[in-house]
Amino acid sequence: MEIMTKPEPRFIAQQLRKPSGEFAKKIGEKMNHINEALYDFVIDAMELNDHEKILEIGFGTGKFFNKLFSKADNLLVNGIDYSREMVNSAKELNQTAVSLGKLNIKLGNSDNIYFEDNSFDKVFCNNVIYFWKEPHRHLKGIYRVLKPGGKFYSGLRTRKSSLNFPFTKYGFVLYDLADWESILKQNGFSNINAKQISESIIEEGGKPMKIESICCIAEKKNT
Repeated sequence: MEIMTKPEPRFIAQQLRKPSGEFAKKIGEKMNHINEALYDFVIDAMELNDHEKILEIGFGTGKFFNKLFSKADNLLVNGIDYSREMVNSAKELNQTAVSLGKLNIKLGNSDNIYFEDNSFDKVFCNNVIYFWKEPHRHLKGIYRVLKPGGKFYSGLRTRKSSLNFPFTKYGFVLYDLADWESILKQNGFSNINAKQISESIIEEGGKPMKIESICCIAEKKNT
């Protein structure tokens, strides 16, 4: 009988950065479970309006795109993800939205965003910024593709909460809110504010874990 072993934290960290290979489906499902409450929190904070053009960075399996479309009419949603496996999953799960032209899903990285200047009303990401070793390279592109007055929403867990997960020791850049706000200001964003919630996450076979999550909102100057 084959004995199933639990993946090592270092391997999990690598997969969270870029799901790939046979483990991609499993890690994608895990992310959906752990991140759904944060995702709901962030899209509520976005206060979506009809006809807006949205960009999501790092959409994972694409399971939650339907949540965006439920918030407003005639949205045009674009998504880029670094993982080919996640792009394929998202296209499969959202065939109708893609065929109708409501959703455009592409393989890509936020340090080289290929959209035109002033393209989006809102850009958002959840649990992605930890993987940006040089955040200015990503924020420069996000700032560029936002319309004047457009907003960037970043969902993240606090540094203290993130340290509850053993895999965050391997390649994660963790932030306190003040640190992240400072980086956003350094990269041209203004009117920065944040909302915070407490989540209760239950790991497999574990006890409920209290997690503090943040949605940080930053605006491109309306010039």
